[in-house]
Amino acid sequence: MTPWGPILRVGAPLILLAGLWFGSQHVIGNIRTDEREKVVAKFTAVQQAQEIADLREALAMQRRQNAITEDANAKQSAHLANANNHLAAYLDRLRSPDGGVGQGALLPGVPDAAGVAVGADRLSVLDADLRRCTAIAVRLGNAKDWAEKQQEVEK
Repeated sequence: MTPWGPILRVGAPLILLAGLWFGSQHVIGNIRTDEREKVVAKFTAVQQAQEIADLREALAMQRRQNAITEDANAKQSAHLANANNHLAAYLDRLRSPDGGVGQGALLPGVPDAAGVAVGADRLSVLDADLRRCTAIAVRLGNAKDWAEKQQEVEK
């Protein structure tokens, strides 16, 4: 008998058993890694789908807000033109045929002749002030309507 005989009889099965144990651990580890990768892939796909849905909703909201803004801008231009037409008609009614202020026209807040430069038309001073006020009033009304509609979209 060789001196290696008893060692091989006991050691070979132990080495084989240890190899089987390490091999099974490797296989189990690979299976767990595969399962983990599948779960992570599913989670990532769901997360990406949710992000895409969120981005689509944000884009749709942005488009609705842009449409409201474009509509508000168009309405503001129309309202401002209409208000300026009414203002011009009002000032035409105030003017006398000779270009001055008509008889009985009350012009509150318009400087009297002493406060207006020589040759200046008092109605042109009033006209400029009224045009500024009209533009401000139209813009503020438009901004109010625009803000209310934007808030409705955001809800």
